[in-house]
Amino acid sequence: MRQIISKEPWWAEPPRPGQDEFELEWGWLVHYSEGEPRFEFVRVRPTDDEIRHRKSCRITPTSE
Repeated sequence: MRQIISKEPWWAEPPRPGQDEFELEWGWLVHYSEGEPRFEFVRVRPTDDEIRHRKSCRITPTSE
């Protein structure tokens, strides 16, 4: 039986240098348990608050 193990806000493509994270296309990275673990990107935008408080998929500031 397919079950969700985790679900996290994730970007569809990595940001370009200097791009604001709220300009990105967001969705959900869903981790399922089905025999071997499986991931799927679901193109449903999380709320701004969910994006702000995500645990992963962080933009690392660059020093200029």
